Amino acid sequence: MKKQFLILPVLCSSLFWACGDSSSATEPSNDPNPPASEILSSDSGMSPEPGAQSSASADPSDPTVDPTVDPSNPTLDPSQPESSSGVEGPTENPNADPYAVGTDIDEPSYVPEGCEVKPLDNGMGNGVYCLDSLGTPPFKGTIFADPDADVAYDPANPDLTTFTSVEKVFKALQPDEKVVFVLRHAERNSSSGKTSHLTEFGIFSAQSVGQKIASDDPAYYAHSEYVRTRETLENIAKGRGETGFNHDAYGVLNGGWFIKNDSAFNAYAALSTDGNYVATTDWAFNGGYEDAFYDLDSRAKQFIDEFLVGVISKKARVSVVNTHDMFLAPLTIYASGRQIDLRYYENRSWITYLAGIAVVIGADGSVKVLPVKGLDSGKTT
Repeated sequence: MKKQFLILPVLCSSLFWACGDSSSATEPSNDPNPPASEILSSDSGMSPEPGAQSSASADPSDPTVDPTVDPSNPTLDPSQPESSSGVEGPTENPNADPYAVGTDIDEPSYVPEGCEVKPLDNGMGNGVYCLDSLGTPPFKGTIFADPDADVAYDPANPDLTTFTSVEKVFKALQPDEKVVFVLRHAERNSSSGKTSHLTEFGIFSAQSVGQKIASDDPAYYAHSEYVRTRETLENIAKGRGETGFNHDAYGVLNGGWFIKNDSAFNAYAALSTDGNYVATTDWAFNGGYEDAFYDLDSRAKQFIDEFLVGVISKKARVSVVNTHDMFLAPLTIYASGRQIDLRYYENRSWITYLAGIAVVIGADGSVKVLPVKGLDSGKTT
């Protein structure tokens, strides 16, 4: 499908807003990713800051409305998590297979034709160019290079206090090792429903992540039953240079894995405009909230051992899993041994777009996990 592209100016910034997907309780309703116009030198996502009020006449009592999003602006703020309402936990039916392939959304993905990513003439990183209807390549945006390029990465003893570039992890992978990257989707538009699409910046940034992990071996892709996660992986595959797209949708990735009881979770979320972020990160670091959440350590280990290692790693040497911020924030906190700074309850730090964890599986069956980032930063504040 042909689309006419307009120039999107990009300004360098040292801060990156991170926003989540909003739907209600299981997926936070504030997306930590800033608008495309603000996405520059920072993280992987953007959206309005939690608690910020729009001039729009949205009814904050309506759980389907994100009061921080201006309907006239189709992009999101990365500093707001995604809402979890409407997202069912994977174990509501104890007899069902929680890791069974789910139902993909029958919604066409938006993957523009005639786009390319190439090094900038001036500055760090890559520029994104697309042909418009006249065949002119307007400048679309900037994907910045890893600002930690000079920081050494030791695969045997990774730094769990920070996010390591997916590129470093991939390049350090040994021939007899496998890797599963579990990342948050790229920047989405202001709609938080299952059929919301990525923004153009989200498309380009996902392609840039694909370039960082490109190889001759085709990858396997697993995503939630949301269009934006499938689109993220389609563009990562395109960035890797793949002509095919071997993928499956899994209901377990929809976002409710750590939520024991939606009603209790929503009650904590309702305590403040930032409730879903506050309660989730406070629980992940400090415990408590037993009525709303499962035990983080046992639940995260179960997901890594049974699904990522037991199911996904069997599919290919390189796999990429795409899910949502309310799933990835606690999973990343666990993977870091609670050393990563995602303490939203203290400083509003939240996981941003295209950040998450890497699971490296050795030939001897050993498993290493660490926080990773696809863009310049793994978090937003």
